[in-house]
Amino acid sequence: MAGRSYGYSRCSTSSQDWDIQLDALTKVGVDDRDIFRETASGVKRDRTELRKVLDLIRENDRLYVYALDRLARSQLHLLQIVEEIEAKGGKLVSLRENIDTSSPMGRFFVGVLGSLAAMERELIIERTKAGVALARERGVKFGRTPKITPSLIRQVLLAHDDPNTTIPETCRVLGISKSSYYTALRAGQREAMRSAEAA
Repeated sequence: MAGRSYGYSRCSTSSQDWDIQLDALTKVGVDDRDIFRETASGVKRDRTELRKVLDLIRENDRLYVYALDRLARSQLHLLQIVEEIEAKGGKLVSLRENIDTSSPMGRFFVGVLGSLAAMERELIIERTKAGVALARERGVKFGRTPKITPSLIRQVLLAHDDPNTTIPETCRVLGISKSSYYTALRAGQREAMRSAEAA
């Protein structure tokens, strides 16, 4: 049974031209009403329109993108998206790279992507281990109810600026809850604003 075709198009800023992406998606038969448009950075994982279209994918559906970098900027995140689509019985098609996960070459690509993502996970683990060691050297206390110290704030800000490090990973490494993470992040952002105003 033939499924439905969806499209996902992303630009980093609203001033960028959508025409190339949208023309390519409509040329392969995606109805304009089924193209989800998003203005957001590729490193941002929690994207509203991407989440909407992924939630719609069902068996035999296809998600078309102009290029893989419209979906994700890291192998790990891209693999997570592909795995979610495949688990629902759908397929991903990237037009610029000529990748279709329903084809033998597409399945080979998924395998290579899995290997790259595994390596990326290992690098993240190494970075987070180094982050823990550095945090301890700087006096960060690990526990259930950590104080929001200047050292902890710096660690949270550093992790927040790293597009390859997720919030759950940071919380696990630093031994803090999500609420503590956001408290430290807000404190750091307020301090940065005060410093900028004083400059």
